[in-house]
Amino acid sequence: METVENYRSYKYWWLMLIIGILSVLCGIWVFRNPVESYFALATYFCIMFILFGINEIITAFSHQRYRSWGWGLATGIIDVIIGCIFLANLEWAMDILPYAVGFILMFLGINFIGRSSQLQAWKVSNWGWVLAGGILTLIFSFLIIFHPLFGVLNIIVWTGLAFIFGGISAIMFSLALRK
Repeated sequence: METVENYRSYKYWWLMLIIGILSVLCGIWVFRNPVESYFALATYFCIMFILFGINEIITAFSHQRYRSWGWGLATGIIDVIIGCIFLANLEWAMDILPYAVGFILMFLGINFIGRSSQLQAWKVSNWGWVLAGGILTLIFSFLIIFHPLFGVLNIIVWTGLAFIFGGISAIMFSLALRK
């Protein structure tokens, strides 16, 4: 059973401190260099597309005895091709990134709205918060889709803030471990 003492006896607390400091510095870099950070995010988007495609291909080959494994293979091949095309033409990736994020958030918002109705039917308290979160996610997704510049700025701001607040949390956690 884990106890506070087990955490506090952790002798490598300083690793989390270093990670936290680097994360805060990375967040500051994102705000100071928005174009370069957006370029890095677009590159990351392309690489993840390729990796997800490779995963789909491997999964398809490992599930050949199942029906419709070929669709997974086809999806994986298409993902790898699209990822390679975007990686070779990063300007395209940078142009499409706000739309990709916007559509992902749109489907996420719709999913939250649907889940809130399930929670309400099950008489789970606080289902309204899930509904409100879904509606807000949907609104922001439309802002990103219909105003791509808002999407670009939003992606940069939220990425920078995530690094900074994640870093602060890591620093605070490391200091708690040190005591």
